[in-house]
Amino acid sequence: MAVKALRCPVLGGTVMRVTDLEGQTTAIICDEYDKPTGECRVKTRAATGGPLAQFLERAAEDTLATRSIRCELQ
Repeated sequence: MAVKALRCPVLGGTVMRVTDLEGQTTAIICDEYDKPTGECRVKTRAATGGPLAQFLERAAEDTLATRSIRCELQ
């Protein structure tokens, strides 16, 4: 297994991604990652806000074309 530190644009900080020997992601180590659903809690909270909150969240992470609340680091 390998552990790699990645910058998360949503969280604005560093998270850890654990991969197996084939390079498949086995775990994301992040306080805002919800493992059972694979969703980002920060994105989920922004999605329940109004249109301005949703726009600002997508603009901050440079993903204006997507409305997904899934963790992009999987």
